[in-house]
Amino acid sequence: MEAGCARANITPAIGQVINGGKPGVGIGTELFAKALVLRAGGNTAALVTLDVTLLDQPLVAEIRQRVEEATGIPGRHVMLCASHTHCAPISTRERWYHNVPEQDYVTQLVRKVTGAVVEARGKMQEARAGCGKGRAAVVMNRWLETPTGAQWAVNREGPVDDEVGVLRVDDANGRPLAALVNFAAHASVVRWGDRIFGGDFPAFIQSAMETIYEGRVQVHYANGASGDTKIAFLTEDGKQFAYGGFEDARRYGTIIAAEGVKAFEQIRAEPVSSLEVRTSLADIPLLPHPSVEEVQASLEAKRRKDEEPYWEERVLPSLRDGTAPKTVQGEVQAIHLDHRICLCAVPGELFAAAGLRIKREVACEGFMLLGYANGYVGYLPTDESCRRDGARPRYEWHKFFGYPSHFAEGVEEAIFRAVHAVARRA
Repeated sequence: MEAGCARANITPAIGQVINGGKPGVGIGTELFAKALVLRAGGNTAALVTLDVTLLDQPLVAEIRQRVEEATGIPGRHVMLCASHTHCAPISTRERWYHNVPEQDYVTQLVRKVTGAVVEARGKMQEARAGCGKGRAAVVMNRWLETPTGAQWAVNREGPVDDEVGVLRVDDANGRPLAALVNFAAHASVVRWGDRIFGGDFPAFIQSAMETIYEGRVQVHYANGASGDTKIAFLTEDGKQFAYGGFEDARRYGTIIAAEGVKAFEQIRAEPVSSLEVRTSLADIPLLPHPSVEEVQASLEAKRRKDEEPYWEERVLPSLRDGTAPKTVQGEVQAIHLDHRICLCAVPGELFAAAGLRIKREVACEGFMLLGYANGYVGYLPTDESCRRDGARPRYEWHKFFGYPSHFAEGVEEAIFRAVHAVARRA
């Protein structure tokens, strides 16, 4: 195997629109896009991790096309993972609710990601790889099931995944080149209402480990199945989640980084003779659509209140002409190294219980589940949570992206089928 890595600074200027739709007023940490290019057995793949909230499908397609044109790496072999920091600029080509992208920034993002892959490809050298695991008990479930429905609250008994997965890449002489840290928790320790750009706790995982290795190791971070979990940063009474500043994010990022270093130091990187990339498309089902009359009434009510009817205006045409989709398609992708390491990417916010089930069922010791990848499609709830929620889902995120209705029961199985299609041994 050969490997090469490079990075690009994607920190926006102050005044750029931040997640939430308002101008950013400061910078807490720099933001980066980091590329790791791997080649073995005649195949090449690029893993790119980004300190952004999410990437939409049009932007992913654009980046892949540019990378393929610039490097010859097939676009379908490019994996793009967002950290899901809530303190990032809008990194989509299309608008999502009040988040309107500034196209100049997004265009620069495409160029910088492409440039990082080009640079990484030019630095390739003989390399080896291995995987390890640690544990960081700093995550908690954020939905509490009650007789009247799910409530946003601390759930100490709810499912969480506190595994710290680590991929290690060394050069031919055993010197470390790169690391990938995989941990599942919402990157929302920092109060994003403060409008300070930054990478939240994932930025400190990366910077702490890179400091320990004196800049010789490029450290990547990829989120996991964290759709219903958060860092256990709580209010004084312990009943609700707290929001703080970058010092709070640094504390939790450092705890996870310590586990990452411990695992990294125990990994034995070995030669890799084959690399394979597989992709499967999941058809994710939606609940029955609302009627044209219901959506029209909502639109008129919002106009009377001088509220923007963004969702209503987006979905009404397709409801009227009968073309509203019944499913949303999401890409599941896997990069295999000798079938002993599998990086498996899903396109949204998978709930923790589903992520844990996937890890149990996939027979691969070096398996990592990477979320928020290759074009965000939304929250990916378990079938159990869909049944409990019924016709009143706990999230209304479908209105952010213009879907006619929320995801329905069957999401979990659709994702599972796609994961097993790409993660199984050949």
